[in-house]
Amino acid sequence: MAGRPDARMLLLGDEVYRIKLTEKAGGVDDMQVDEAVFNLVIAGHERLFFIHLAGEVYEVAVLDPLEAHARAAERHDALAAAAPMPGTIVALPVAIGDAVEAGDVVVIIESMKLEMSLRAGSAAIVTQLPYEVGTNFEKGAILVQLATTLAD
Repeated sequence: MAGRPDARMLLLGDEVYRIKLTEKAGGVDDMQVDEAVFNLVIAGHERLFFIHLAGEVYEVAVLDPLEAHARAAERHDALAAAAPMPGTIVALPVAIGDAVEAGDVVVIIESMKLEMSLRAGSAAIVTQLPYEVGTNFEKGAILVQLATTLAD
């Protein structure tokens, strides 16, 4: 829908950026990062995109969400709340973009009628919440993804 802003989080390495994309006519979009606004053109489909920004062309590959979570978990064990057993999400006391401290509860799960709170391993920013309350998950699923800092 042209003209409608779309707020997102962009994870590059360990840095998290808040961006807002606004579709415009003619295939040119505006991307706002903090107070700066950039014009860009996006071409591609499904899992491979090319972005023309400030005279440069960038190739962007979109990972399958499960693959992305698995890779993130391998790199950042302390920055992911992984399911210790299969179960159901009971509560998500955090939202994307929230700052958490070590020991803060980031998700509450239930397994075999037992509730368990999973906590942040360090100070971080919530970057992904792939499951909603009431959703079932398997052992090892990444329930909350965190990043160390929010880039300015």
